[in-house]
Amino acid sequence: MQEAYVNINSIPTHIFTWGKWIEETLTEKEVVICITGNPGLPGFYTEFAGTLQRELGDLPVWVIGHAGHDDPPEASIREVPQLSGNEELFNLDGQIRHKIAFIEKYVPSDVKIHLIGHSIGAWMILQLLENERIRNRVQKCYMLFPTVERMMESPNGWVFTKIAMPLYSVFGYLFFTLFAALPVWLRLLFIQIYFLIFSIPRHFLGTALKYSKPSVAEKVVFLADDEMARVRGIQREIVEQNLDLLKFYYGTTDGWVPVSYYEQLKKDYPKVDAQLDTQKIAHAFVLRHSQAMAGIVRDMIQQHRRG
Repeated sequence: MQEAYVNINSIPTHIFTWGKWIEETLTEKEVVICITGNPGLPGFYTEFAGTLQRELGDLPVWVIGHAGHDDPPEASIREVPQLSGNEELFNLDGQIRHKIAFIEKYVPSDVKIHLIGHSIGAWMILQLLENERIRNRVQKCYMLFPTVERMMESPNGWVFTKIAMPLYSVFGYLFFTLFAALPVWLRLLFIQIYFLIFSIPRHFLGTALKYSKPSVAEKVVFLADDEMARVRGIQREIVEQNLDLLKFYYGTTDGWVPVSYYEQLKKDYPKVDAQLDTQKIAHAFVLRHSQAMAGIVRDMIQQHRRG
């Protein structure tokens, strides 16, 4: 595994790679790129992506998070712009431009891309396919637990808009500011207790600590709020024009993407390649089901390798 912060659209962006670094020659002429969900901290995807690359063997796997969701170390000379006055860098449109810039800079035009999109990352993939330069490089898209429609109408969307956002607007920034003022050991203790309650592996402690920074948390919430406003009905024209490139994977316990969304998709597009999970894998699969999901995605990619 290699990792570094690289400037993409003038924003320091945390990149993780397995197999080949982004600046190395891609002799395989294929690469796997994973676009994260929200929060877009690629540190949550290390077990999933590392397992996937080991099982694929010869294909590099790269993970890119979202602009502003993972600040560089304090000792770094690079700084992420503040949210206020730079909203266009961190909303959905800004995140899409961010992914286009990354692909155009680091993926040669003769290399085919296996695009993995988790949650809102799947919606971003639909927008990327509208860019002909990107679409021509895509081998296949794997849409995992895809929040590509009716986010606000989902059970979790209702909770977020009716309860979480009002609370955050009043207490959120103050809470994260006070939490950040605590000694590191005390912050880690609180996070460990949370992890123990919800059975989250301890190796995510460092990433969770980054997530708790006020400058990161506000950008995560800002993007989520934009998602609620923008991700409404499914983008039929994009889906219809790209059915051959899309593979959907839906959960059965997903508060963001109910099974009814899967059923409606199958009804609207009888030829769509859509699969319903049988292992009760959670929407946030990276926290507890990384290895199982890596095996599932490995099989998908093997079926769609270049001839």
